[in-house]
Amino acid sequence: MRKVVFAIAILISLESTSQIDFTGGAMIGITATQMSGDGLAGWDKLGLVGGGWIHMDFNGNFGTWLGMHYTAKGSMKQADPDNGDYNEFAFDLEYIDVPVLATYTTGKFRFGVGPAVGVLINQTIDYNGEKYEPTPAFKTLDISGNASVWWLATNHSSLEFRGSTSIIPIRPAPAVVNPASFYEQGNYNQGLLFAWHYRF
Repeated sequence: MRKVVFAIAILISLESTSQIDFTGGAMIGITATQMSGDGLAGWDKLGLVGGGWIHMDFNGNFGTWLGMHYTAKGSMKQADPDNGDYNEFAFDLEYIDVPVLATYTTGKFRFGVGPAVGVLINQTIDYNGEKYEPTPAFKTLDISGNASVWWLATNHSSLEFRGSTSIIPIRPAPAVVNPASFYEQGNYNQGLLFAWHYRF
């Protein structure tokens, strides 16, 4: 994490000596997430996202977006009393994500695609209000692919919609039924993010 902060400081210091247009700000929003390979279907796990970002505009169209933010991930099964199911179950995963997206800006819209590294800071299982440690435990890093679109509403405000998915398992599968199947190798985070960005 210290290396990331150092890299951000270096990028900011280059602003005065280059033609790159640097902007930065803060973001806050919500996530809807699920995990493949956990036996739970649906984007039922809602959470928060928030942090800061820097955008480097190279020529008015192409650029790079670098973020660092807290992201709630995981999956959830809700109770279904109408069918006699009164149990609630959730994987609660919390990450510090560092996405690096190549961007293209045209008019009021910006598009971005690229990887992100997520550092796991908390992991629990919530079963009917009781907290447990996941077994097996989740890995410390979540490497994901991301695709974003921003609506640049004003000079200081924008809205982002982002989709993401892990590209390597975040923990191994208890039993691999088909070794040739990518998604049977373990659990993978999948998320939808909607956030408001403020440009300083």
